[in-house]
Amino acid sequence: MKIYLGGPMFSYAEVYNNLRLAKKLRKAGFVVYCPNENDSINDKTRNDITAEKIYRADVEKLEESNVFLCQIAEDSGTMWEAGYMDCLSRYVNPDKYMGAIGLATDIRLKTIPDPQKCGIDNQSMYINQFIIGGLKLSLGVYTDEDLLINKLKSIEEDYERRHG
Repeated sequence: MKIYLGGPMFSYAEVYNNLRLAKKLRKAGFVVYCPNENDSINDKTRNDITAEKIYRADVEKLEESNVFLCQIAEDSGTMWEAGYMDCLSRYVNPDKYMGAIGLATDIRLKTIPDPQKCGIDNQSMYINQFIIGGLKLSLGVYTDEDLLINKLKSIEEDYERRHG
């Protein structure tokens, strides 16, 4: 089973986290594509990398994968990828494409909402419910990496049972 690891990848902290999570997933036995490692589209010293090249390269890797692991953020590229994988798993080839699974790690998710405060004064985290609904209807949403990895192992076992 191949996993495409998607998520924000623009700050040093985001890149570091993506590479760390890719390593952890590989240590757990998964084959992982992490876009941060693809210099053909992410070498910032080059000026020949176009939006079209990035799109084609990432879609190719999505289509080579069985699962899209989505680090939930307000990153439109990640959300596009999640929707693309959801479409593949529902309408193109449900036998090959397992779906999208979410990892929500924003610490603000642990904040209890205060109904007396609204807008910027309510410190709880909001995640787009369309995204959450899609992920829940696909492979689920997790707030803990180890629980997510256990779910991925279960998905992989089911995949291997069906594909020998």
